[in-house]
Amino acid sequence: MPNAGAKSLVARWTTDAWLEKPEKNDPGWQPLMRPFDKTQLHLLAVGSTVGLWQEHISTADVLVFVVDGSDEFDEAAFSESFNKAAFALKEEAPVVILVNKVDADPDDDSKEAAMRVADSPGSAVQAKCSAAVASCAVSQSVRQCKALLSSAKSGFGCEEAIRAICGVRLVF
Repeated sequence: MPNAGAKSLVARWTTDAWLEKPEKNDPGWQPLMRPFDKTQLHLLAVGSTVGLWQEHISTADVLVFVVDGSDEFDEAAFSESFNKAAFALKEEAPVVILVNKVDADPDDDSKEAAMRVADSPGSAVQAKCSAAVASCAVSQSVRQCKALLSSAKSGFGCEEAIRAICGVRLVF
């Protein structure tokens, strides 16, 4: 989705740094690499520019669909974009929806921190995304879909997201 932070998440995953404002002239679709376990990930942040992702999505092994967890959730816009992306995706490829901008401390595993995350706007967006996916026209062709909370800024949920992208320790 537009301005959801996909480029910032890719920067976090590949450099472990937060990219506050990506360059305006940077198209964002240069392949980046990140090692994970014994696998070398090739990440392509195509953003919300339809022409860019349509060119690459049919060969993707997994779709990471990034949504802004700090904004009001626009179910119609999400459903339209998700349907287009999932329709172009090869059938067996899983989908990971990342609700970004849930700026929690990744090192704070206290009960209070968990409650703050559960009460965050991002959690509500996560639930709405899951419900919208279930009612999308292409929901039957998407075999595996999981919505996770993350923050490019703080790193919260980023390692869990990488494990989900790689299909490690994730039950759909």
